[in-house]
Amino acid sequence: MQGWLWGINSFDQWGVELGKVLAKEVRGFLSTTRNGAGDDPKFIGPTKALLKKYMAVAPVPQKLGISILQAHGLKHMNNFTGDNPYVTCEVKHLDPSAEMTRVETKPVAEGDTLNPFWGETHDVEPWYEGESLEFTVYDEGLVASKTEGKVLLPSDLFFPQGFSGMVAISGLPHALLHVIVRPLGPSSDASSKKKKKKVKVSKKSKQCC
Repeated sequence: MQGWLWGINSFDQWGVELGKVLAKEVRGFLSTTRNGAGDDPKFIGPTKALLKKYMAVAPVPQKLGISILQAHGLKHMNNFTGDNPYVTCEVKHLDPSAEMTRVETKPVAEGDTLNPFWGETHDVEPWYEGESLEFTVYDEGLVASKTEGKVLLPSDLFFPQGFSGMVAISGLPHALLHVIVRPLGPSSDASSKKKKKKVKVSKKSKQCC
């Protein structure tokens, strides 16, 4: 319709290029709307209303398969008990009232604890499109755990195509964390969550790969 109004053939190269521009603008608008904004002057009122109506459809909870494989370049933090690094992965829910969704690896107490290998895979749900994942590397002590560093993985890096690779750990120069994130489709109890929000936190891990 817009191509017809502007006198542009939507199926020639100019129309394709215009479609790319409009798609980027729409994607940006949807992203900011998910974060509570969405007031973009590029769109007229009716277009905004239509996009917000689309956004009003209840999102479907998804399941992720998250593999936490190995870290490189951690620092020595515990002189008394020795280093016992472990990693948590938390879904950064857009809904501030949502319950925490988090998984945790077992601490590594033997071998090269500055380059630890976990090789664990966890199923994480619920996750909703647009939510980031935060990985935190801790060192377990006798009384409390110390934070070594964090990694924030935006959703557009792993959804819908998945992600596998090394990511830099903030707060630790040259330190890297190897993770794999696999979208597994709708959550197994998506239908029940339409009636009552329920959070599953995986505690059981399995060996990866």
